Amino acid sequence: MTTIAYQNSLVSLQRHLDDYQCYLARAIAAVKTLKIADPDSEEFSDAIAELHVCATVLEPYSEGMRESIDRYTEDLPEDHP
Repeated sequence: MTTIAYQNSLVSLQRHLDDYQCYLARAIAAVKTLKIADPDSEEFSDAIAELHVCATVLEPYSEGMRESIDRYTEDLPEDHP
């Protein structure tokens, strides 16, 4: 595969990772809140809402992420360690 294809797939993968990581961090924080918050509290309700938003965003990103990973590994140069 060409170096340009590899570089393009790497940029795409990095973009997906950056977007994914942001929502994943938010989801993890929401899960931590759910573990310690009173289920009747506003904090708990907010964490549920945040987790729902993150899951909604992450689900389609997961497919794009898998495609980016596949494209990246397919485009790796032959001499890549």
